[in-house]
Amino acid sequence: MRAARLLPKRSSSVSIRSATAALGLAAALLWPRPGGAAPSRITLQDAFALARQHAPALVEARARVRAAQGPVASAAPLLRENPQLDLQVGPRRQANGNRGLDVAVGLAQPFELGGKQGLRREAARAGLSMEEARLRDAERLVLGDVAAAYLRLLQAGERLKLVSSAAEAAARTVQATERRYEAGDVPAVDVNVAKVARARALAEVQVARGEVSALRAELEGRLGYRTQDAGAFDDDLRALALASPRAPPEGTGTRADLVALEQEQAQAKAAATLGRRQALPDVALGVRYQKEAVETVFLGTLSVPLPLFARGQEASLVGEAAASRAEAELRAARVTVPAQVQAATDRYRASRDALGTLEEVLPLLDDNEALAQRSYDAGEMDLAAFLLIRRDTLEARAAWLDGLTRAALARVQLEVETGVLP
Repeated sequence: MRAARLLPKRSSSVSIRSATAALGLAAALLWPRPGGAAPSRITLQDAFALARQHAPALVEARARVRAAQGPVASAAPLLRENPQLDLQVGPRRQANGNRGLDVAVGLAQPFELGGKQGLRREAARAGLSMEEARLRDAERLVLGDVAAAYLRLLQAGERLKLVSSAAEAAARTVQATERRYEAGDVPAVDVNVAKVARARALAEVQVARGEVSALRAELEGRLGYRTQDAGAFDDDLRALALASPRAPPEGTGTRADLVALEQEQAQAKAAATLGRRQALPDVALGVRYQKEAVETVFLGTLSVPLPLFARGQEASLVGEAAASRAEAELRAARVTVPAQVQAATDRYRASRDALGTLEEVLPLLDDNEALAQRSYDAGEMDLAAFLLIRRDTLEARAAWLDGLTRAALARVQLEVETGVLP
């Protein structure tokens, strides 16, 4: 009796300990980790955020932007060269045999003529604007690649579910056919045919599982980010496929790659002009204090280098060639970009129309599969016809998945070509 009275208390203490352990486990799982816990479900928008933070191409492009800020800072001061201090000290023996000391102190400031400093500022600012535009263009392309890889991964995951379901149905068909064979309703060849169909379905599951793993690794490579959960990337493929493409916001200029070419051309023109201005000599103005024994002299100085040989030939030629190349690329890009947008628009419209056609027959697939199953179970349909209908249904569903992915990819490509960033 005493043991019986003690048993509830023990059970209560065990329940308390179990509850405490459960709460502790939940807290350990949900409490934010120092390094930042990976999200359990990574949607397409989450993938974009990860790509902006970790994608190698964007990390490199941001580094180039920071490097381009150096020439801007260098060209910002009023004068490019620092003042130069000159000091000369030495003993002097005078004619009467006395010893003296000669001291000379000079201060000179170089000045550039012909607006060279302004041209350097113009070239530096254009270079910075060019790298910033290249960063935006790299972001446009990287996010397009990430979206395409993400959508293909979603398609592969949905196909894995589809073929796994087909493999389970094939296994049930084998069991049903074996029962009918034992009852004498079907020949032995039907059992073999059913087993072959099951083997093919299992092989498709293995291939689909490997494709999911491979596409996940490719996506993580583009993101520059590894996840711990194999099923972390999850979103609604149909909603992404049916979403309307976004138009560029009002007030936005041309696409980032065109802006980069325009700024590259401006930078090259400024560099070429600066090279030609090297033919103008710079000057250095200064003052000089000189003491020779007991005599003191104050002098004003003027230094003028003679540009007889180095006249900025290289800078001028290189700048003009770069400006000409950028202008040619810009002219070609202004023709190519509208063509790319038109092609992406046509492809998107065609894929949406094709998807609409496929979605109209989706209800028929469920009906066909159910009717074929009942007919086969009732002995009204042979195995070959039943497997043919099931295979046709599987291929139709796979084609619908392909249509979803094609429509979503076409929408993403249209937004990439129009320069819309998520």
